[in-house]
Amino acid sequence: MKSKTQEKTYTKWKTEFHYEDKVFFSLTSNTFLVQMTGGSVIIKDLRTGNEIKRFKGYNYLYTGDVKPDESELFALENGKHFYIFSLEDYSVRKRVTLPRNYESIDVCGMYSADGAYLYVPIQKYEKEAYGYWLCKYETESYSLLGMERISDIEEFSWPQWWVI
Repeated sequence: MKSKTQEKTYTKWKTEFHYEDKVFFSLTSNTFLVQMTGGSVIIKDLRTGNEIKRFKGYNYLYTGDVKPDESELFALENGKHFYIFSLEDYSVRKRVTLPRNYESIDVCGMYSADGAYLYVPIQKYEKEAYGYWLCKYETESYSLLGMERISDIEEFSWPQWWVI
């Protein structure tokens, strides 16, 4: 099987999808290398490569983003939740449940350039097809500010980035 690696830039971070080594998603900021295996989130020092913290026991955490001030990591579950991890004290700050009857499958969310907002794409099956929305959360308490219907989720979908 050929290796599948993707690169895309979110704000100033580099993200990669690695199918071959079971680190399904890695994100490089100015200070950190974050790797997501689905069940674990691994935070490493970018300069030394040393592991700083490993969070285990998750299901389907494949994508995420680093807040522009590098204080928090957002990790999106293939499902009904996302998590906020502190990059200051390496704790789990928050688990947020997506709006009722919606889910996020094979998509990436992202912080705004100033870090004030987090955008999370979601979907819902309705009348024989999926409908798509983009949720906007403020980043103090991660409260939902609103949902905007979008015509397509393709621009937020990670499988399209694969290069064979």
